[in-house]
Amino acid sequence: MKKTALAMLFVCLSFSVAEAQLMFQESVKSRVAEFTSAIVFDGDSHEQPSSKYPRPDTHAPGHLMGGHLHGIGEQMIEYKYMNMSMSGLQQGTDDLDVSQIFNEYPDLMVLPQKMNMEMHMIHYMVGWKENITLYVMPTWVVNTMEVTPYMDNMGMKMAMPNQRRTNSGFGDLPFGALWKFSHDEENRSEWMLNIGLSAPTGDIDGKTASPMNPMMQVEFPYPMRLGTGSWMARPGLTYRRYTDDTSLGVQLQADIAFSKGAGEYAASDKYRLSGWFSKIFSQDRTWAYSLRIEGTWASDYRGVDPQLEVMQMGDLTMAQMNPSANGKFQGGNSLFFGYGIIKTLVDGSRVNLEITHPVYQNLNGLQMGTGSSIAASWSKAY
Repeated sequence: MKKTALAMLFVCLSFSVAEAQLMFQESVKSRVAEFTSAIVFDGDSHEQPSSKYPRPDTHAPGHLMGGHLHGIGEQMIEYKYMNMSMSGLQQGTDDLDVSQIFNEYPDLMVLPQKMNMEMHMIHYMVGWKENITLYVMPTWVVNTMEVTPYMDNMGMKMAMPNQRRTNSGFGDLPFGALWKFSHDEENRSEWMLNIGLSAPTGDIDGKTASPMNPMMQVEFPYPMRLGTGSWMARPGLTYRRYTDDTSLGVQLQADIAFSKGAGEYAASDKYRLSGWFSKIFSQDRTWAYSLRIEGTWASDYRGVDPQLEVMQMGDLTMAQMNPSANGKFQGGNSLFFGYGIIKTLVDGSRVNLEITHPVYQNLNGLQMGTGSSIAASWSKAY
């Protein structure tokens, strides 16, 4: 009887120990799950559930900046390449051919055919304080434009061989701070404010050979210049929301000239409103795709550059001969559609690629229409 009682006591104790061990394991699992679900949302370099890598979609699509923050002392370095093409001449929403252009603007002597705008950027970010990240973005710009000069021949316009011009150098310098002023853990959402500026470090006085007279040096027209010539305010507002596999974002970003710069003009004020959806689609949770729509509005230039719009070459100014030199032909409204992918690499760095295409363009005056644009980047937080 004593042996039987001892055996029964041993069995009961074994079950009690096993049950306690099981409860402890479940408690640990629950705590780990709560911790990982919290850290996946809160930062750029945190881990995500079922993956040892940062989730890729905490970064915004490739053309956008100011979509995420970093923890105190955490730094990020990014190289970004952007390439935008322009071609054809458009007024309002209409594409114009050569005869239509000269009927409306008989004084024109130079017609832009196409343009390519390249930018190489080094983007540095550092977490300064809790919910505040500082950034600076030095850029190198390469602008290339192809034009067709025309000569008057007894009232007829005769096309001359196309000419190509290139202007390259450092662009303007954007810098500022991102402040996450709202963070809702229950809904996994956040609001960020971009308090940014842009210093006019890009050259606006570069010269090139005149398309009409290669022996004469003239200033580059407005789109070919490396900078705006003005200090710019760059306020922005971004909203992000996450689920386990998807994320949504909305961003309003502005570039507003404080005043006329050294060139006696102020560049276009620009406003961009973007909305995007991203989804993690790979089993290892390192791939995400994004779909984005963006609306833009740009004003015409305020003031004029005397070298382009006052000083005459013969009987005409540069602005009368070349629409790209006219400050009243710089604004308009556009709508773009973008799609891209983001990949988290083994070392925790990211590769980000996005392509955009125009859906709608309504341009002020005679301008080249914007074509496709590509943005590709590599970034690493440490």
